Amino acid sequence: MDVIDLAKQAIQDSCPTDPSEWNVLGFITPKSEILSFGSDSKIVGRLFEIIAKPFLQKAANREGWLLGESKKQTVYPDFWFELTSGKRIAIDIKSTYRSYNSRGDLRPFNFTLGAYSSFLRNGSKNIDGNYTDYIGHLIFGFLYTRNKAATVGKTNIRNIDQIIPSYREVEFFIQEKYKIAGEKKGSGNTNNIATIKALSLMPFRQGRSYFTTLGNKVFEDYWKNYPLYTDSAEAKAALYSNLDGYIQWLRKSGREDEANQTEKVLKKWRSDPINKNIK
Repeated sequence: MDVIDLAKQAIQDSCPTDPSEWNVLGFITPKSEILSFGSDSKIVGRLFEIIAKPFLQKAANREGWLLGESKKQTVYPDFWFELTSGKRIAIDIKSTYRSYNSRGDLRPFNFTLGAYSSFLRNGSKNIDGNYTDYIGHLIFGFLYTRNKAATVGKTNIRNIDQIIPSYREVEFFIQEKYKIAGEKKGSGNTNNIATIKALSLMPFRQGRSYFTTLGNKVFEDYWKNYPLYTDSAEAKAALYSNLDGYIQWLRKSGREDEANQTEKVLKKWRSDPINKNIK
């Protein structure tokens, strides 16, 4: 088992098996009241970072590593393992909630993996240390359901059993970033990488992105050169917005062998029936 797989297994083994252990009911005031925090995804996402920390510490202790934590929300990564060699493994906490259509069917979901416009391009912007300090990049991802019947306002701590949490049905996964990365960015006015889309966490747990077969070097090259949302229309047209466009761009850039290999591997990935519902 290599060190990245060892880190994944250590986190997995350190996490609770009871989904209710991921639940937080609210904030306690000095008057022994519990203040519900609602279903704001930014607040819930931050809570998962707080809840995850002791389990990450447990995993680090098991392997004899140090656990580091970013001092700023805007600096990557949220946490990292520092190995005895001094090298690091990045751990970013990501979360999203389930969404359903009018018929009650689950919509395909994805996660946002952070910016492709900073440290991935220059190695030092908005990152603790340097990109070269990290030998691996893990995503500790959480999927949950918003609770429409959640308690709102303040509740005396004596009535804690009556509180209905803001979220429920928590599932999680730990996977290398490039193995779940997608070919599209998160939204039109950001420079964030989006993951693949799926209807369950299984493709995320198994790491079934096309970049898994293409490799981390292709993932990094793809996103280092992907157009920024502030680029001109001309600049965007000269680049690409998906893998097929990337292959064409490689050819225009005189990288014919890389284009042919990427095209071959991508075709094989697409032809595998197990990947038919992954976008």
